[in-house]
Amino acid sequence: MQVTDAVSSRREVKNRAHWRTSRQWHPRVIVFVGLSIFLALAPAVRADEDLFLKRVAPVLERRCVRCHNGDNAKGGLDLSTAKGLHEGGDSGEVLAAAVEESLLLEMVTGEDPAMPEGGPPLTQEQIADLRQWIKSGANWPEAKILQPKPGDGDWWSLRPLAKPPVPPAKSPWIRTPVDAFILEKLTQKKLTPNPEADRRTLIRRLTFDLHGLPPTQEEIDAFVADSDPAAYDKLVDRLLASPRYGERWARHWLDVVHYGDTHGYDKDKRRPNAWPYRDYVIRSLNDDKPYAQFVREQLAGDVLFPNEPDGIIATGFVVAGPWDFVGHVELREGTLDKTITRNLDRDDMVTNTMATFCSLTVHCARCHDHKFDPITQADYYSLQAVFAGIDRAPRPYKIDAEVEAERAKLTAERNDLRAKINTAKKAKTDVAELEKQLAPIEAALAKLPKPPLVYAAATNFPNTGSFRPTGGQPREIHLLNRGSEKQPGDIMQPGTVGCIPGLPSRFQLDNPDDEGARRVQLAAWITDTKNPLTWRSIVNRVWHYHFGSAIVDSPNDFGHMGATPTHPELLDWLAADFRDNGQSLKRLHKLIVTSAAYRQSTAHDEQNSKIDSGNQFLWRMNRRQLEAEALRDAVLATSGKLDTTMYGPGFDLFGFIDDHSPHYLYDKYDPDDPRGLRRSIYRFIVRSVPDPFMETLDCADPSQNVPVRNSTVTALQALSLLNNKFMVRQAEHFAARAQAQAEGLPAQIAFAFQTALGRAPSEQESQTLTAYAEQHGLANACRLLFNANEFLFVD
Repeated sequence: MQVTDAVSSRREVKNRAHWRTSRQWHPRVIVFVGLSIFLALAPAVRADEDLFLKRVAPVLERRCVRCHNGDNAKGGLDLSTAKGLHEGGDSGEVLAAAVEESLLLEMVTGEDPAMPEGGPPLTQEQIADLRQWIKSGANWPEAKILQPKPGDGDWWSLRPLAKPPVPPAKSPWIRTPVDAFILEKLTQKKLTPNPEADRRTLIRRLTFDLHGLPPTQEEIDAFVADSDPAAYDKLVDRLLASPRYGERWARHWLDVVHYGDTHGYDKDKRRPNAWPYRDYVIRSLNDDKPYAQFVREQLAGDVLFPNEPDGIIATGFVVAGPWDFVGHVELREGTLDKTITRNLDRDDMVTNTMATFCSLTVHCARCHDHKFDPITQADYYSLQAVFAGIDRAPRPYKIDAEVEAERAKLTAERNDLRAKINTAKKAKTDVAELEKQLAPIEAALAKLPKPPLVYAAATNFPNTGSFRPTGGQPREIHLLNRGSEKQPGDIMQPGTVGCIPGLPSRFQLDNPDDEGARRVQLAAWITDTKNPLTWRSIVNRVWHYHFGSAIVDSPNDFGHMGATPTHPELLDWLAADFRDNGQSLKRLHKLIVTSAAYRQSTAHDEQNSKIDSGNQFLWRMNRRQLEAEALRDAVLATSGKLDTTMYGPGFDLFGFIDDHSPHYLYDKYDPDDPRGLRRSIYRFIVRSVPDPFMETLDCADPSQNVPVRNSTVTALQALSLLNNKFMVRQAEHFAARAQAQAEGLPAQIAFAFQTALGRAPSEQESQTLTAYAEQHGLANACRLLFNANEFLFVD
């Protein structure tokens, strides 16, 4: 009943009572009339209750009660009970006699509705149900209390993945099935695709895209002159077969998983054994490892492939993020702060896994059920339970069984002798003979080769302070009320989210204490062919890096708060085709980059721009700025100083002072240090003190998962590219290279121009740059070339 109606009703009752005092009715007549009214109104009341229970209450529970309930009444409004509804909130009553004047309806309607806060608006059908319910009296069953529920499970990303048919469009423009989907959407929007870019543009685009490096002048000339109709396809195959491909695309992957070479937090100590994981990613991409295997290795490779080095190294994924040295090593066991530290550590593992592989924001359910997506708090802590038996620590790999057997034998003998020596000393007897026996055993142990270490998921490692291994015994994980470690609830069993049709959300394990089996089960769940998120997520990421914008422009969030696909049928076709045809990333790359959509020019079209100014539907190719690593590598390649040595420990671009809190001093970097001439993917990455030069160029923050980098154009970038000592020194090397290749300043300018930009200068460009070099020197002219838009951007 509405508040105003209730007031009117009370007045009517009072009037009727006054009238009844002057005239008495027979009791039987009263009973008959009352029964008749009840029977007449009962169907309407039931219909109103059905409308509330079946149509209105589910919307309130999914979209409103999370913020408006008895425990958390935002704005003083409780929408979980009839009493709270009728009392209203800080802004007054939310119901009114005139339906359209009801504040409840006003807040969810209009062009830009104020509610639900932070989510998509209610649908017209939902608003119509709410309006009808209010109009009919806002009937609410007395005992009904609403509970907050996660979002709608019928969401595009959660629906089963099926391969849609390729649109039957007939056009000479179409080169691959990708183009049929793109052209269909362009036609619907009355857009026309751009013509194909010229060959010089295409080879530069492709080479940067697949290698992160510029093509050489010889490669450009050969491709431009190649009359073979298959020249473009052959170029793609050559680039994908090069080891430079793995280096380029591994950098994208390391952005997403927030890889770094230090621990982060306030101490931010070096993590000297993280780099084998980085090398594993490069190797895996170059080997075109099937994606499901790539995923399984990173989550549970040490369990699934224990005798293969990559099985252990790959679990560097789980521990790629920051680690709190103080919380783990220095805080005392059994304290609340220690519990908080471990909770945050597992939260990072859960977030990294589900955001990277499934594009879900599971971490939003840490303190309560997810406000927008069908992910419960129980789902979240079940995922924490998957990682409850592991820690982040160095562990050996490339283990030689014979060496380890000998090590175990000698270690047992050494420990036995040490125990005897201790006993003898307590008894104050001679230990000389025992020590004589001990010496050769310790010498033999010292001679045994030690296996290399990788920073990875570990269950056994030496104690360091209060940081001690689990030995493979999972810790108890409680569901934390409101996410507070002070309010532990039920013990959680390992599992995952329950929003994927056909896949169980809780794992059935033969041995619940087998921590490795927990990770194996999660890896199997993620790579199951019935899991639509996994396959949609990876093809969307690949598309993003090729076009500069993804089909779903929130690659880490496929939920209600993320973007929706611009081309949903294309996304599903790519995902199903990838899943069902070997899960080859190189095949996916080729399918995309050989499309007509990818080969378009970036030229502006006034008519198309009026319809789609943001190029959402790809009527042209996007012009893209080189990211920090590609720019630095391009400078080294152009100056002739690039060292293409692969793999191994990273190089420092800073001076270093080891301390309890280390110092990373970028002003001490020596640009002539030959170790710094390798590709930027091998750079030692510090979390707390980022490289100022790379940070200015929008380098990824290694403390955060970065699915999409910022892309800015600032004065600081221009100043850095002109004045940073790395850039100044490389300009000098570039000038020396030009002088070694050509006689006379005009010829040297022509060589430098062609090498940097991949084309010959025009007469005016040559004259202007030569005049500048005559006045300021060839090295300064080379600095200008490094700052040219044509060098910094890819058409």
